[in-house]
Amino acid sequence: MKRPNSTSLILFGFSLGLFASAHASTLGSAVFNDVSGGTYYDSAVGDMYSAGIITGYSDGRFGPNDFVTRGQVAVMMQRMKAHLTGQSIAVSSSSTSRRVVSSSSSSSSSSSSSEAGDATVNSAGSFRFTTGSYKVDEDKAAATINVIRYGGNAGSVTVKYETQNGTADSGSDYDLSEGTLTFADGKTTASFQVPIIDDNEAEDNETVFVKLSDPAGGGQLGSPDTATLTIVDNDEGDGSSADVSNAHGVFIFSAVEYQASEDMSSVTVTIDRNSGTSGAASVKFETTDGTADNTYYDQNNATISFGEGESSKTVTITVKDNSITNGNKTVNLKLSTPTGGAALGSLSTAKLTIVDNEISSFGNGKIRLEEEKYDNASEGNPFIVVINRMGGSKGEVTVDYETVNALAKAGDDFTETSGTLTFKEGESQKHIVIPILSDTKDDSRESFRFKLTNATGGATLETPTEAVITIQ
Repeated sequence: MKRPNSTSLILFGFSLGLFASAHASTLGSAVFNDVSGGTYYDSAVGDMYSAGIITGYSDGRFGPNDFVTRGQVAVMMQRMKAHLTGQSIAVSSSSTSRRVVSSSSSSSSSSSSSEAGDATVNSAGSFRFTTGSYKVDEDKAAATINVIRYGGNAGSVTVKYETQNGTADSGSDYDLSEGTLTFADGKTTASFQVPIIDDNEAEDNETVFVKLSDPAGGGQLGSPDTATLTIVDNDEGDGSSADVSNAHGVFIFSAVEYQASEDMSSVTVTIDRNSGTSGAASVKFETTDGTADNTYYDQNNATISFGEGESSKTVTITVKDNSITNGNKTVNLKLSTPTGGAALGSLSTAKLTIVDNEISSFGNGKIRLEEEKYDNASEGNPFIVVINRMGGSKGEVTVDYETVNALAKAGDDFTETSGTLTFKEGESQKHIVIPILSDTKDDSRESFRFKLTNATGGATLETPTEAVITIQ
């Protein structure tokens, strides 16, 4: 097993010190430059950072691809235990040793300078969601949202919760839910439900925001106190179907996600009219608050008109710079109400992330696949591969992609797919659709590969650059 050198271990030990507060964020990628946004551990790293349990290395990295020693695990578990039981940690400035200090004890101001000040712990506790992102299938009756009380559990405390529209509409996609959660003395968990409404519309996935507010009884709000619930459309799956043909056009965003550093002043979003351009058509574009509000951007709601033969239009969103250090913020983008016989495509919703330039660098980006292994391709259905551009979206960059035969063969099991994918400035996530073919053979599970090569425009490649796709 790989072992870090003694200097790295000492730096890691120091970094696991007192509770962090200066750069609290709900996503690890907003704090650590080597945590890729959207990875399965992104929210978990941010949650642990916000709770003060981890703060990574002294150079601003978290080290997601590093091996962890038993000593490092012991330090992290000790920090977690102390945080959950209302204790704090005294950190030695001369070694990596640390001791647990009861939150009820006091230390003399004349104590040795080798002991840093103990973290203040609220005995009544703080409230937070268990994650910043939940998901529920549209055909489920309700989504269960869990809330925890951490850092203390003394006394009876309450906190209010509520749901708010994201791209989902209350009354047609879900029922509004609001109320008060009560935690009795010693109780640390509670939950509430968001009723989900199943419909027959193919409308792509939609989002609902859940928020905590007004803690009482001595409790406080923790982080994250806002989360996103995604309702997965069962009429169009999880965005894995190709859009139908329409001579008047199918409106989609040019990317699934966009990014802009808050000091860039604006970001340009492209709306594509695919499949056909016959006649004049229009589509409504709108922005709504995600975790960002009007202190981070200017709302832009407009009708975008396309003339005969026009296939692409752009819209500009103004981004505001500030000196507040509180992590990345999101804006929801939505297309609706097509006219002229045109239709909406599967990418009729998207997300803009405004990157906090106080804690994150922003360059041309690193291009990588979202996953290195897919087991859910099925015969007769198009398969979508997600390609991310991490760490910045300045300028236009490209990357080459191609499918590679293995046990599954192009022409028999899938359609050979290759080309050059272009990320325009601001675009941070895009899709490649690979048609999966049907046959009458009783095949066992067969796989082929998909790989990225040759990034240009100042962007670089980051692993994984290759994925194995297995056809069921």
